[in-house]
Amino acid sequence: MYANPVDVVYHRYRSPHPQIVGTLLRFRGAAPELGRLRDHFVAHLADQPVLRHRLEDVGGRTRRVPADVRPEDHVRHHAAPPGRTWEEVADALHTLPLPPPPAAPWDVWLADGHRADEWLLFFRSHHELTDGTGRAHLINSLFGNAPRPGPAVARGGLSLRCAVRLLADAVTGLFPGPAAAPAWRWLHGPASGSSRLACVSLPYERLSQVGRAAGVTTNDVYLAAMAGVLRQLALDRGSGPDQLGDLPVSMPMSTRRAGEESLPGNHLATARVLLPCHLPDPWERLARVHRATTRAKRQGRAATSRFLQEHAPHRISEATARALMDARTAPVCCNYVPYREPELSFDGSRALDVTSVGALMDGHLLYTALTYHRSVARLAVVHDAALPEAARVGELWNAQVDALCHVTEAGARAHAPSGTSAPAKTRRR
Repeated sequence: MYANPVDVVYHRYRSPHPQIVGTLLRFRGAAPELGRLRDHFVAHLADQPVLRHRLEDVGGRTRRVPADVRPEDHVRHHAAPPGRTWEEVADALHTLPLPPPPAAPWDVWLADGHRADEWLLFFRSHHELTDGTGRAHLINSLFGNAPRPGPAVARGGLSLRCAVRLLADAVTGLFPGPAAAPAWRWLHGPASGSSRLACVSLPYERLSQVGRAAGVTTNDVYLAAMAGVLRQLALDRGSGPDQLGDLPVSMPMSTRRAGEESLPGNHLATARVLLPCHLPDPWERLARVHRATTRAKRQGRAATSRFLQEHAPHRISEATARALMDARTAPVCCNYVPYREPELSFDGSRALDVTSVGALMDGHLLYTALTYHRSVARLAVVHDAALPEAARVGELWNAQVDALCHVTEAGARAHAPSGTSAPAKTRRR
């Protein structure tokens, strides 16, 4: 089976940062035996094709081929130093090498020892194997009950308008744009190759509260808060308010159709969303972000991207996918992957929360991923060591969500100036 163009981009990508993504589950109690976890994965190999394959270049094309899977190579134990936080344990694990060929490029770490009453499961894979939506379905299938279907794209044809927009976004990556403005140059550039992972948590109800009051989605609240974060960092670096403008960020959108939840590979489109970092008012930023994301969804971008990936010459599709991931197009990636399964568990222990971890592409110094499970929302921030101030992103993002909550509690509609109140909420895919 030939890999799709997005798979090929991740497979061939040469970056100082390995394209390793993952999902971390945190549990209370005593850790299970490693052998039980290995047996669990072996029992599910037959019904999880993403775990049984790897990518290989054959005759100028990239194919998905069967891979070696030995439990001792893929399911491993990490004895964490006592006294470490779970965030420090995750940071130490997230860039460790994956099993090399001919093994499938994934592993899962059972980590304990940092606390007597807590243990972690950290599933990691090369990005070429699957996207965030596929990984969420895999985790839900392995540790949940009857996982719910994720968002699905309707089968549709080519939207000429959307195809032109995709081409424009790809061409944008070849020329200086908003990301090249002096206020934003610090967000992309040569990477050190050393990355750090930091996480912050908050009650999901806080995000939901703002979304309900404003008539917007959780993703809109996430992005609006990020606009405030990046504005604050730019101001702290010495940029004046009048120097700030819109900042383009990349937002992955699933192109999976109904019944394709377990399909191996990356079935996604990349939308470029302009964050209104020049606006000082958090409510105005939220209204502007909502209009931008609604426009991206209504353009049929996901369905058109899927059509082009399937029908355009593969070299053109690969070049377009690579251009849309270029840091000059959008220097920051903001991903949102909800874990809708109400309960995830293993060996009698129920997962407390879920963390989705992304990877930095070449030229990118900052990647954020929001997820939620049950009542806990988690923001994971991966940043290059060349951007030390990114260690503040989580703290600042929490403060920006607080600001939106305070506006909501004070009466959001009364606060918004005329003509800037958020549009009515649209149904999410």
